[in-house]
Amino acid sequence: MIHVTLQLLFYALLAGFSALAFAATIAVMQAGRLKTLGFGTGFVIGQVFTCSLFVILGVVVTGASKRTHSTLLAALELLLALLLIGVALRVRRAPPVETEGSSERTQAVLERLSRMRFLTTSIAGLVLGIGGPKRLLLTALAATAITTAGLGDGEEAALVVWYCALATGLVWGPVIVYVLLGDRAVGVMTRAQQRLARRQPGVKVYAFLALAGMLILDAISLLL
Repeated sequence: MIHVTLQLLFYALLAGFSALAFAATIAVMQAGRLKTLGFGTGFVIGQVFTCSLFVILGVVVTGASKRTHSTLLAALELLLALLLIGVALRVRRAPPVETEGSSERTQAVLERLSRMRFLTTSIAGLVLGIGGPKRLLLTALAATAITTAGLGDGEEAALVVWYCALATGLVWGPVIVYVLLGDRAVGVMTRAQQRLARRQPGVKVYAFLALAGMLILDAISLLL
């Protein structure tokens, strides 16, 4: 139980470290508390839905031969670890260049997000909560760790809540602060978001390498 809890902590921190999600949350704050709550709620629901779905599918898959499943999982983890190392090396060697057009397009999307209606804003949060490739991959790894830990239904549900709470912390945390403190907190969070955006490329390299190392160790433990 302790091992899988720490494993989920690592996956959740990697998933939660998202400059885009943080920036989108701050952008929605310009539309007021109601839309901000809708966006944050949608984001959390999207993450919970995805993780729960992966866990359910994992329970079905693990109904087959446990040994066969462990060997297959170990092989997939080793393959994924090699891919992550390759991506990390490529990111490290690439020059840290961000085109002006790309930056302007991102800013335009964030500004448009603050002008959307409540329902549209909530749906946007839901889609972001489901996530792109990185968040989906980490959620799938978290669900695999949960379903292969040999725990009961109640313990698995608690681990899903644990992972989702941490993986969405950079959204629901600022939402709660904004609801309680209002516009006074927006300036502080905006500066924090700018620092996060500057540091994310460098942190991403070490995060990929750390995740690859963890996958290799987990694969070895499964094979043994």
